[in-house]
Amino acid sequence: MKYLVLIVALAAAGYYYLERTRAQSNAEALALVIAESKRQGEVDLFELKAALTKHVYAICDNNSTMLLESDRSVGDCEDLHDSKHMQCDEAVFRLAPLTITDSDEVVDYAKRYVRCALPYEDLTYQPIR
Repeated sequence: MKYLVLIVALAAAGYYYLERTRAQSNAEALALVIAESKRQGEVDLFELKAALTKHVYAICDNNSTMLLESDRSVGDCEDLHDSKHMQCDEAVFRLAPLTITDSDEVVDYAKRYVRCALPYEDLTYQPIR
């Protein structure tokens, strides 16, 4: 019986650790792409799209308390983003080049995508710079 409690505790700790590292990784994804665009002078469009999806997930994670207070969940937020993802991709990146060479343009695309893809208007997040 004591081993069962130990196994459950280890599983819970492992789950918590994985969730925290996922949330942290998602939060840093867009900042890394923007820093890369400033350092190398170009960013692959597909890297930017992947980082933006992670960024929106991080916004959902960071607003988990507010979402729960209004009878919504982080999963609902992420699911709504996933349903709007294709529509926002088409609207924001329709004429975008495969390699973006201007870091200000990367930031502009990021702001436009986040505005389009965030499923709820009342979420708070750090401005993209």
